[in-house]
Amino acid sequence: MDYREYSELVDVPHVVVDGSAQSGTVLTLSHWPGAATPAAVRADLSAEIAFRYLDRSELHVDAPYVTNNHFDQDGLVAVYALTEPVAALDHREQLIDIARAGDFSHFHDRDAARAAIAIAELGSAVDGDPYPSVLAEVPRLLTDIGAYRDLWAAQDEHITLTEGAIADGTITISEEPDLDLAVVRVPATWTERIVQQFMRTERHVAHTYALYNATDRFTVVTVGAGPPELQYRYEGWVEYQSRRPRPRVDLADLATAFTAQETGAGRWQFDGVDSLSPALHLTDADASSISDAEFIAAVRAELSAARRTWSPYTD
Repeated sequence: MDYREYSELVDVPHVVVDGSAQSGTVLTLSHWPGAATPAAVRADLSAEIAFRYLDRSELHVDAPYVTNNHFDQDGLVAVYALTEPVAALDHREQLIDIARAGDFSHFHDRDAARAAIAIAELGSAVDGDPYPSVLAEVPRLLTDIGAYRDLWAAQDEHITLTEGAIADGTITISEEPDLDLAVVRVPATWTERIVQQFMRTERHVAHTYALYNATDRFTVVTVGAGPPELQYRYEGWVEYQSRRPRPRVDLADLATAFTAQETGAGRWQFDGVDSLSPALHLTDADASSISDAEFIAAVRAELSAARRTWSPYTD
């Protein structure tokens, strides 16, 4: 198959990976909610789905093009698998690990994390559709990650720092499996640094790649440096297959309650229960009058009550 931009393929037969179908789509290979992905190839990542499709010749369709409606690491790997299947199969696990790092901030091999960061930087530098130029970089990303050191070195250092702090107890992680909750405590002296999540540039005290390698919980509260914050991981938005995540609890009312309680200048915001990776966080201020202990207790109560929930699954 050849890659073509999503908007160019309306009413033209094509395969969509890691996104949603449109007019002309004859097959969808995506972990997105509601995607008509064949049951036989469903997996946690769209990249894994694409490779499973390559394994199943009876599912192959007669379509000349593959596309995606957004650019990210998982989508890039899935497109690469269908456009360069021989080369992709030779690096199957490495490519899936890159997609895993990009989508889930979780990796097995450190070079996969570095490649995911480099891909985000490469894609962000393109004015227009990043796929053609970044697809051309994939072979070198797989075999010479050092050539991209300028793109990943700063975050790689942050990952190492966070890993070391977890290992020596400077950062602690307490898990509550019944609530699918991890409480991360970081030193008050730590400051925020740039972190890539998907294709977004965010700022976090501890690097999420190291944190999410250290816990399987999909609801993560971070306290200790700055205002407390909760973030739902992206795994809870897709149709994850390894295990079914606990449905997300809508925390909009808790944000309202925190804002009413807040005596400082800030207000509390929840990004929306059906957002990709929503956070409950303070805005418009750098400090909160709500203590870490109060925040954690209120979050536990809301997660336990689960009055309004959302899940990506339709069954």
